[in-house]
Parts: sequence; C-alpha cells; structure tokens
Amino acid sequence: MERINDSNKANASGRSNLHETRFKILLFVFRQGGLPIKLKAVSKIYTVYSATIIVCFYITTVCLFMDTFVQRRQLDYTMKKLRAFLAFAITVWMHITFR
Repeated sequence: MERINDSNKANASGRSNLHETRFKILLFVFRQGGLPIKLKAVSKIYTVYSATIIVCFYITTVCLFMDTFVQRRQLDYTMKKLRAFLAFAITVWMHITFR
C-alpha cells in the first residue's frame, strides 16, 4: 500500500514540474502582473509589490477615462486616448477574471 502512495506522489510531483517547465514564461508573466499562480508561499514583499501594481494600474485606468471624458471635444486626441483606455479596460476585465 505504501508503495502505491509513493508512486502517486512521484507522479504528482513530476506533473507539477512538467507544468512549471512547460509554462515557465506564462507563469512568469502572471506573477509579474500580481497573480500568485503556483507559488508555495507568498512573501510579504510580493504582497506589497502586488498591491502597488494593482493600485497604480487602476489609478492609470481612471485617469485615462477622465482625460478622455474631459477632452471629448477634440476628436483626434479623444481617439488616441480612447484606444489606450480600451486596452486598459480589457486588461482590467482579464485581471478581475483571474483573481
């Protein structure tokens, strides 16, 4: 019985390592974006970093929206800012979904 449990643990750890090697870049990008995926323990520095990134991101999104709304009479300026705002809005949607 113990032999079966040991082999299951070995297979589970092998699958975990396989996922980490296969999706190393994707996991790195998610971690840089403040999403602690597949971490054993989240450090306090990482928590502070994550909170700072999220606050800055949402403040930038709000500022883009306000700037677009204030300058809505100038069509060329509005179109430039609206394009950036839509990209940020899609990213906000993805961030909320992954959280």
